[in-house]
Amino acid sequence: AAILLSHQYNITIEGEFIGWQAEQTTGNIMYALNITCHAVSVSNVVGIVGPGLSRESHIIAPFGEAVGIPVISYSATDPDLSDKYAYPNFHRTIVSDFVTA
Repeated sequence: AAILLSHQYNITIEGEFIGWQAEQTTGNIMYALNITCHAVSVSNVVGIVGPGLSRESHIIAPFGEAVGIPVISYSATDPDLSDKYAYPNFHRTIVSDFVTA
């Protein structure tokens, strides 16, 4: 919806419309880091939605922190990711396993 609305109402970030790129990591941590590094190096990434797995989030979140990009996961539930000192730029749209236990 955000992408469609940005185009409809001429909303831009640093002069560019909001876009997206989807990748399948298949749970491979190094592949997830590789494609994230590549995407950030060739385009104007302002945020990362994903990764879907906690084990990938443990790697992608510190990378996002290092380059100043927030990381928002829709399904990473590891309670350790709630540590805002270790993962200050990591956010999620699902509760951690600690809450559901």
